[in-house]
Amino acid sequence: MKIVGIDLAGKEKNPTGLCMMDEKMKLMTVYTDQEIVELVENSDILAIDAPIMKGEPRIRKADRKLKKYGAMSPKMKSMKSLTRRGSDLAEKLGNMEIEIIEVFPTATAKILKVYDKNWKKMAEKLRISARNEHEVDAYLAALTAKLHLKGETESIGNEEGMVIVPKIIS
Repeated sequence: MKIVGIDLAGKEKNPTGLCMMDEKMKLMTVYTDQEIVELVENSDILAIDAPIMKGEPRIRKADRKLKKYGAMSPKMKSMKSLTRRGSDLAEKLGNMEIEIIEVFPTATAKILKVYDKNWKKMAEKLRISARNEHEVDAYLAALTAKLHLKGETESIGNEEGMVIVPKIIS
């Protein structure tokens, strides 16, 4: 089973974190959609940290519910390019028979009680060797996908868009 988590940047000139999990775990930083497409080609599941929606960016039920974890509105100027890039990438990859899920790594970290504003401290808690915050978020995205495959997640949202997060630990 090949699991990929992506902390997508809004623009190709900015770093995107990517985590690949199969027998081993590999973290990397990439930039272009072409690099991403080539790396995820034979994946079974892909978890993207970016709003995925058709049409103009809008606030969905999932966005409102995840606001308590720090989710930002897809209508914010800085989020519009991320929403468009995430949606375009999901569409490109949709032809590859890869299960694509939308995730929110900050919510995952907070639910699993490993969140820290300092990404280096969070990487220590997760016992991973990351070079930047994007790789930490990519790892959390991949971890969410792994939990999803085990049935240990829940879906937040509705037909407008579902965001997958770990089941809440009481």
